[in-house]
Amino acid sequence: MTVNAAVAADTIPSMHRILRLMATGAQRRPGRVLLALALVTVALGGFAGQQQTDTDPTAFAPEGELAESLELVQDQFAAGGVSTQVIFDAGEDGDVLAPDHVAFADELVAALAGDPEVSEALAAGERALASFTAGLAESGAPMAPELLSQDDADASSARAGLVVVNLDADLELADAAEAELRVGEIVEGMDPPDGLDVEAFGQFILNDRLESGSEGEMSSLLGLSILLIVGILALQFRTASDVALGLVGLLASITWMFGIGVLLGPDYLGVVGYFTQVSIIVPVLLVGLGVDYSIHLTSRYREERRHGLAADRSASAAVRTVGGALALATVATMLGFLTNVISPLPPMGDFGIFTAVGVISAFVVMGLLIPSARNLLDTRQVRRGRTPRWARAGSTADVDPLGRVMAKTSVLADRAPKAVIGAALVVTVLAGLAATQIRTSFSQDDFIPEESEIGQLLTRIETLFGGDIAESTFVVMAGDLADPAALNAVAAVGADLADVEYVRVAGGVAQVQSPFTVLAGLAGSDAELAAQLDELGFSATEGVADDADVAAMYELGFSAAPAQMSTVIDPGHDLGVLSVSTQAGQDNVGDLAESMSAAVEPLSGAGVDTRLTSELLVIDDTLNALAASQARGIAFTLVAALALLVSYYGIAERRPVIGVITMIPSVAVVAWVLGTMWLLGYSFNVLTAMVASLGIGIGVPFGIHMTHRFLEDRRRYDTLDEAVRQTLTHTGGAMAGSAATTAAGFGVLVFASLVPIQQFGTIVAITILYSFLAAVLVQPSCLKLWAEWRARRGDVVELDDADDHRVPEPVG
Repeated sequence: MTVNAAVAADTIPSMHRILRLMATGAQRRPGRVLLALALVTVALGGFAGQQQTDTDPTAFAPEGELAESLELVQDQFAAGGVSTQVIFDAGEDGDVLAPDHVAFADELVAALAGDPEVSEALAAGERALASFTAGLAESGAPMAPELLSQDDADASSARAGLVVVNLDADLELADAAEAELRVGEIVEGMDPPDGLDVEAFGQFILNDRLESGSEGEMSSLLGLSILLIVGILALQFRTASDVALGLVGLLASITWMFGIGVLLGPDYLGVVGYFTQVSIIVPVLLVGLGVDYSIHLTSRYREERRHGLAADRSASAAVRTVGGALALATVATMLGFLTNVISPLPPMGDFGIFTAVGVISAFVVMGLLIPSARNLLDTRQVRRGRTPRWARAGSTADVDPLGRVMAKTSVLADRAPKAVIGAALVVTVLAGLAATQIRTSFSQDDFIPEESEIGQLLTRIETLFGGDIAESTFVVMAGDLADPAALNAVAAVGADLADVEYVRVAGGVAQVQSPFTVLAGLAGSDAELAAQLDELGFSATEGVADDADVAAMYELGFSAAPAQMSTVIDPGHDLGVLSVSTQAGQDNVGDLAESMSAAVEPLSGAGVDTRLTSELLVIDDTLNALAASQARGIAFTLVAALALLVSYYGIAERRPVIGVITMIPSVAVVAWVLGTMWLLGYSFNVLTAMVASLGIGIGVPFGIHMTHRFLEDRRRYDTLDEAVRQTLTHTGGAMAGSAATTAAGFGVLVFASLVPIQQFGTIVAITILYSFLAAVLVQPSCLKLWAEWRARRGDVVELDDADDHRVPEPVG
């Protein structure tokens, strides 16, 4: 027996036992069930309030040499990311070097240095606060031209300038974040002169604004999604109680997901990370998926009431019948999303886990809430002598109008099943070919609206300074850095980098910080130390002598400026870093890496191993990993779901081929959606990359519902055509309502300010539409052809008694 077959063999009896327990609770103890749901929801709600969002783009980094090197640079040398830029912009025709602007900049620097929280966090020495005003009082000319905007104007004026706040190398990440946010608060509290715009920018400030903006927008979109779904449910059910139950179930499911997600997170079990800009969309996803449970359970409950069952037995029957399809759909949907765990990008795996948790939460909540609450409400109505019109035995008042429409589509399966399948096959092949042309993209800038305040600030930085002034590329050096040849190679590489494109240059010198430049800087500022270094063989202009005592030089450096030295070399002198100020941006980081790799070759000749890394290179590595994982992820998801369904139906029905037929909508939908992405010009990004999961998560439940009801109706009606028609009338009608509400739930994402989320909403809505069309047009034709083939082989189906098949087996 295969692993999947073994899983299915264990799942079937377990699933039936769970359904019997749920049916028993809904039928006999509905009040206790609702009380238990309320208590669990309140408890998980307490944890849900602790949910945090991580907006750091390096959270997406796959494990590997680049990410490890960047972590080493950040942890051991405290480089990369712990600096805040304060941008002074005097406007298009302004001069930031005007006396009042310079005075204000000096005032701000003094305010930062005098603030207890900021001053305690500042790096030691001159590098703590670097200002574009440096040297103006003495010489009348700026000593830090790299901190002035690239205007190509007279050197005595500039439109914009920077004050860079460098934080202590030993700060914990949380303390650095607090200090940077405090810098932002101080800047916002200052009153600049007329015509001068002053703003603070840094990764922690960016993360803070992205987090608040992301959560705020998601709350609005979630509210709009729920509002639309409430409207659609009201049109479909036409009773306030059913709409209210569906809404309460959705909110409880989301609460469960957040609460369990926090318990699985870093602050408790550590199974997953914090929520990210990807996983924050899970609530909207749950609204779309969770409403499906409400619609199917309510529709089946009403159907059973119309066939004469009392409220308690209808509640039990709804759980036992459609609950089986919902349970299998839940397992398949969870499997579809859990395949994201194999993604090389950690947040993608976390997204799969969060969604799987949400789906199982929605199944449990809806599977208990809807039948239990309906049992209580309708039993009380009956005791008061009231029976809803739709609940009267034999009534057709509540036969879903969508069901009547869907019944008419059965003519395709009746008259031309082969033509329908043939047309679907042609479209699938063409869409699959188009899918091979989709490109892949990844950038944090995609998650920043261009018209937003932070988006405009990033544009200004790009325009005035050629990109993020804090962008750095690091060369990690491993070897005997106390060897004179190694230190001379470091000096030579630092000089040669001035000729590398995208390396920032000031006065013809590359902006590089290395063990050599730090020693040279210390010698230039301390005559006594310079003399000691000279005795050891150090020259800032000529390098070090062949017999120089480099280890002693380093010890002098550590004695004079331990904080500065610790940012470029470790005390053992066998590990160091070159920090190179660059301006490549995400688009040119590959070219920069290639050029820098060639420029640092002299280090290898001196016996020093090198590795290049940077935040942008890590993101570029993330992009490559994302692209490489697409085909593997899609194939794995489809195969895993197919294996589950084939095993399940092979054991439960002794017809494994039914599992293949049930997968047809999902296989077709994945190809159709990918082809549509190519037509729309969409690329794979961290959101649209989940199309395979969505295709399974949405397509498989549609297929399961159709197959489940067809097998039931095949045993109930004399002809296959009637079985197909009844299946489309009841399940097809419910699926139409489900598709409409789910599409509405996701459709609101097109109003998001972020392009990736807009695209995600569009793709999900298209996926829902395609899944519905495949389930109601293609799958019935496949089921009919399969049933006819079985009939020709002598498979005689024993019809159920029309009056008895609805009576539930005894429970409890």
